[in-house]
Amino acid sequence: MAKPFPQTIAEAQGSFLEGLSPLLLVEKCLERIGEQNDRLGAMIFVARMEALEDARQADTAIRAGKWIGPLHGIPVAVKDVLDVRGLPTTGGSRLFDGDDAVSDARCVANLRSAGAIIIGKTNLHELTAGNHDNPWYGKVVNPLDQERGTGGTSSGSASAVAAGFCVAAIGTDTGGSNRSTAAATGLVGFKPTNGVIDPTGSLPTAPTFDTIGPIARNVADARLLHYAMAGIDPPDESSASVSGLRIGVCPDLYAAAVDPAITSAHEAFLASAQRAGAQILVLPFEFAREVRESGLTILMYEFTAHYGPLVEAHPERVGAAVCEFLSNGTSVSETAYRSALAYRAQIQGEFQRLFSEVDGLATPVVPGFAPRLSDELTAVGADLVPYGLAGGHFRRWANFFGVPTLAMPLPTKGALPASIQITTPQHTDDYLFSVCSALSRLETGSAS
Repeated sequence: MAKPFPQTIAEAQGSFLEGLSPLLLVEKCLERIGEQNDRLGAMIFVARMEALEDARQADTAIRAGKWIGPLHGIPVAVKDVLDVRGLPTTGGSRLFDGDDAVSDARCVANLRSAGAIIIGKTNLHELTAGNHDNPWYGKVVNPLDQERGTGGTSSGSASAVAAGFCVAAIGTDTGGSNRSTAAATGLVGFKPTNGVIDPTGSLPTAPTFDTIGPIARNVADARLLHYAMAGIDPPDESSASVSGLRIGVCPDLYAAAVDPAITSAHEAFLASAQRAGAQILVLPFEFAREVRESGLTILMYEFTAHYGPLVEAHPERVGAAVCEFLSNGTSVSETAYRSALAYRAQIQGEFQRLFSEVDGLATPVVPGFAPRLSDELTAVGADLVPYGLAGGHFRRWANFFGVPTLAMPLPTKGALPASIQITTPQHTDDYLFSVCSALSRLETGSAS
């Protein structure tokens, strides 16, 4: 019987040692793209010839006993807000129709230095501010259920990984886009500490909140990709124990309804952590509304300041959703923006105090399962609510406070996965990876 085709970095590189060629892996990914991308809409550009040539070189290096780095021979897709040499950077829009990038974004160059093979660029909400129905490149379909979408601006990156178009992908997370799309597709989505990954060569959304991170099959892959993008060797991997871990739950932080099936999966996860020796503490946070309002003010002002003049010069090159977002953004004054920034600095201490009582926070990523493709709504009990717009409650606070946060899947009794996000203080990214690695091995029993 043929061995299963590798899905993770460890599986792929183990297969390389056993004789699988990186060229065959890339060819298989390209074959899947050719068969399915018209239906899924995950990829905007496919770097077919470049990826095949890079795979041949990776294969030659392996046969010579040389390994370039921790991502040697691994096909990776990149969200189309990051420069990839030889390909356009469109932001999912016609606003930037023009020349191909002459060089890679800094983090993409670092991926190549670690041995990654860039297989192409992924679809997204237009300029990261439009909706799921991109007027130029269409909707992104969820490979787990073709009646559903992937629910966030890193939509194509998550779909590409879930469909096997690549082993992992890179997205951006300004209000939770890596995490919401990973949640919809049963993947791991990581938002690093703000500022850790160099944004050089990327299109901004709101620089105060913008982060660049991986979408992958598991925590280990996300960790490898994160450090490769940062251009540094991963530190020696530490081992966290669930026993004695203090996990905070803070319903005040997101202050929104969650579907009972998602709640059930979370409760099973936390119960399993308790059985393994963790303490679960309920924490208050009375400033969630002000955080949401200030965060939206900052995001809208910064987006409008950057894109407003460009769109004003070429309004025919963007869709209605972006125009509406910009129209709302023009109502945000510089005074309101400066006030929101001041509030952000002022309230940091209140949020950091949560971590004086716990080692990490465990919160929902999204209110329900992957959204309907038709309208991007998700069921919360008997109600339907917007999946992507829920980011203001469930995810953007992590960008606001600049903390590392990782979304990872949880089993459910149904066909679609749930997800939970774990958060630790700023600049504890590697500790977060070790905690999530330990938590990901828990047997929750929620799928039984």
